[in-house]
Amino acid sequence: MPDLTGASALVKAAAQCGVEVCFCNPGTTEMHLVGALEECPIRALLCLHENVCTGAADGWSRIRPDSVPMTLLHLGPGLMNGLSNLHNAKRARSPVVNVVGDMSTFHRGADALLESDIESLARVVSAEYVHTSVVPNALPGDMVDAIAAAANNRGVATLVVPHDRSWETVECVAVEAATARARDIKSRTPTQPVNEAPIREFLAQLVTRAHECAQGEFVFYIGGRACRADELRLVGAVARALGADIMCENAFASIERGRGNPHVTRTPYFPKDASSALGKYTVVATLDAKTPVSMFGYKNTPSRVLTQHEDDVWELDPLPGMSTMDLLRMLAEEVERAMGSALELASETSAAAQSAVDVKNAISAIVEGLLDKPIAHDESMWERGMNSRTAVQLHQRLTTHFEGVHLISSVAFQATTVDALAELVCKKLNISTAAPETSSESPTSTIDSLPTREPVQGTLTGEKTCRVIAECQPANCVVVDESLTSGTAYWDASAQCESFTHMTLTGGSIGFANAVSIGVAIAAPHRRVISMIGDGSAQYTVQALWTQAREKLDIVTVIFNNASYQILKLEMAIQGVRPNDTSRTLTELSNPTVDWVSLGRAYGVKSVRASTADEFRTAFKDALNTSGPVLIDAVLSM
Repeated sequence: MPDLTGASALVKAAAQCGVEVCFCNPGTTEMHLVGALEECPIRALLCLHENVCTGAADGWSRIRPDSVPMTLLHLGPGLMNGLSNLHNAKRARSPVVNVVGDMSTFHRGADALLESDIESLARVVSAEYVHTSVVPNALPGDMVDAIAAAANNRGVATLVVPHDRSWETVECVAVEAATARARDIKSRTPTQPVNEAPIREFLAQLVTRAHECAQGEFVFYIGGRACRADELRLVGAVARALGADIMCENAFASIERGRGNPHVTRTPYFPKDASSALGKYTVVATLDAKTPVSMFGYKNTPSRVLTQHEDDVWELDPLPGMSTMDLLRMLAEEVERAMGSALELASETSAAAQSAVDVKNAISAIVEGLLDKPIAHDESMWERGMNSRTAVQLHQRLTTHFEGVHLISSVAFQATTVDALAELVCKKLNISTAAPETSSESPTSTIDSLPTREPVQGTLTGEKTCRVIAECQPANCVVVDESLTSGTAYWDASAQCESFTHMTLTGGSIGFANAVSIGVAIAAPHRRVISMIGDGSAQYTVQALWTQAREKLDIVTVIFNNASYQILKLEMAIQGVRPNDTSRTLTELSNPTVDWVSLGRAYGVKSVRASTADEFRTAFKDALNTSGPVLIDAVLSM
């Protein structure tokens, strides 16, 4: 192997580690790195702002955690510009490596205009790895270390590259040594063995505590990789076996949702609501998630959301050398050991037969408990107060009570009476029973089949926009959600959609969805990406539209345009601050009104405006059938 320049050695090591993409906003000090990217299979994309680069890297990592993405940033100011979305990436536990150029080693200290303390800036988001590669020949090995730190710690790593180190020669022996280590990184070879005995003892104690709880007193509070498809399926099986509920973080990085996935309740945003929702449980087990705390320190509101005694809050997080799935498999094995039988996933199970009368009585009790009123067996649940939320809860309780019976999530929309539900469950249990009276309607669309819900029409609101998106979104799509106050209806509206991936703003730093959508679309080009974003947030990374257009990415951006920072108006009301002329000036985005259609077209994105539900439905369906990016300015009535 011949000697290489530092830049070539760095990108070669990165490629050997499995890096496939680099989101770039380079400057003078990164020119040798730009040239070297041509020599390797790493895909380099130009973004017009560093916060777009860092957000795109976060999006890639949420879809492809197996391949650490890179950013290429220019000096300290470039890193500063990207810190907002790096903060979100850190909170999402997304592996990302920043390569930040610096002044040449001989020029440092000369007080050049762009000189700054890059390492101090980087430590704001890079807790485990910040390093400046000042030693000759060290650059490829330092790059391997950065990627290993990002992958192993599930976080942001930052490597600072002095300008002169990029053009200097790196001896082939240093490159070969780094390449050998890189192969271990790419194969994810464990660096240390895991002692399973104390972990299993802890999990066995957790299972024992769960069995001491009555139905509905134990909850798994999940986040991170516990929300991925295979892991979530196993969480669902364990929860069913233990009679437990599942809640996820309010600001989750990514979760698999829709039909075929376990029912998960999203934790409310505001601390009093979250504390109330979690407070009904005796025991909380966090799984790959931080113990929840209040987003802000509100007056007379504690920081801690959980009210349980600390002995009843169990924290499950994989140790170094373990994956979340490894931990879940151990937990499943301990549940099986305690049960004395194999733990099976819902789609693979069959339950023991019982009488049809028992089945009908059990279902009646569950329905009446949810509706808090009696109901005749042939009476429509919807006419007695059933709604989309209680329908989802009904599905969860039925699958928990009739362990081993697999019911589709939309069961309450297809079987609208206790008699119909009992017939369906009995068929699953192979129990003979007289066929119930057949309904003339057999709705297949969750949104269209709500008996008491008004049709989605008229002037556009946030709730109507969410319902239309859920009604029309394709299977296996990825929804990047920064709709904030305007999109609160989306979680419930999309509960019965075909399976899809849902991402949210993890760190609270707005300007997320436009950029993250780029990384998602690059990582999963076969999947349609839907970006839901408020008009205020969208301005923070509006430059992302240019990269979407240049790369011809299949992204539908929906601007929830209420011409205001509505979340701030809500916060003012909650905190008892009376609105006034100044507050209106600082929270309203009118005068002048932003022309999103012209703005999107200026960046090369097909853009349309909709102000009624019918207009939005037409525009959204057209966008889903269009190749390349489309922006829809959804003008909401106030």
